[in-house]
Amino acid sequence: MFDLTVVARGGQWVLTDDAEGELGSFASRAEALEAAGVYAQVDAEPRHVLVQDTPGEWYETVVEPPALH
Repeated sequence: MFDLTVVARGGQWVLTDDAEGELGSFASRAEALEAAGVYAQVDAEPRHVLVQDTPGEWYETVVEPPALH
């Protein structure tokens, strides 16, 4: 169900895809989740993302792909 994760690491927020590996490093969690939404455009479906703020503490969020105009 989860193929994307966002993990706080060394002052950065790292977006990772299970199949592709690390997709990018961002200055904030919001930027990393925005990038996950852009990545979701590939199949135009909402994506469930696991987020880890602190070691051992995970939560789930859903990101929507950006609307096409």
